[in-house]
Amino acid sequence: MNENIEKIMQELLKEFYRIQSLNWISSKADGYGGAGQTLEFLLKKARDRDILPDYHGIELKTKILNSEAYIGLFSMALDNKPLRMKHIYDHYAWPSRDNPKYKVFYAKINSTIRRCTRKYSFQLFVNYKKEIIELKIYDNFTGNLMNEELSWSFKHLKLRLESKLSYLAFISVERYYDRTSKIRYYKYQNIDFFKLISFEKFLKLIEEGYIQVNIKLSYYKTGPREGGIDDKGTTFEIQEKDLEKLFQKLNIQMDFS
Repeated sequence: MNENIEKIMQELLKEFYRIQSLNWISSKADGYGGAGQTLEFLLKKARDRDILPDYHGIELKTKILNSEAYIGLFSMALDNKPLRMKHIYDHYAWPSRDNPKYKVFYAKINSTIRRCTRKYSFQLFVNYKKEIIELKIYDNFTGNLMNEELSWSFKHLKLRLESKLSYLAFISVERYYDRTSKIRYYKYQNIDFFKLISFEKFLKLIEEGYIQVNIKLSYYKTGPREGGIDDKGTTFEIQEKDLEKLFQKLNIQMDFS
């Protein structure tokens, strides 16, 4: 392991123990992602661009205890043609329950099971010959494959994965919501450090169904963009219990020298 990265991990571990000693901490951000944004605030770290690691080459991943099993690795839209996410929304979304005048598209897609919506099914396919991960779409009534040519290139995926997740700090967090004050609190419980095994392992885990793609397309409910597409992200995800299939766990100790 890079000696400089190990020192940064030791510094981060020291900072984590300081934050942990503060016990319950009021949220510094609203909504989803509050635990991570509050941690960055406590680390006095300015928010980085999404394509870069959060903390000096180390990506920070916070997860609320007993919450959703999957962890978002990174976000990346389909890359082989422009406006492909809009195409998916226009052709495959369905009327929203809240307002049928507008549409939504929510799908968690992997390579081992076809995920069905009302009219279509979706599945990933790792195409080593073309060096792409294909998003295959099937018509549920005919069983036919729609010839959409939707994909992510190995080249762009490898760059995003290795730029963002070569090193990872995974932090488990307890959450409490005070209904009287309407303030959310976090307690940072534990931190583990990991090193990415390889891009080839990433592809294999997609092929085996351990990594899925979560696509969320909705619409703006208010404001000047009301009714327009609200792209909430296309995220590659893995379950917490499978982290060590993609990452090597590291034994980082405090440096008291």
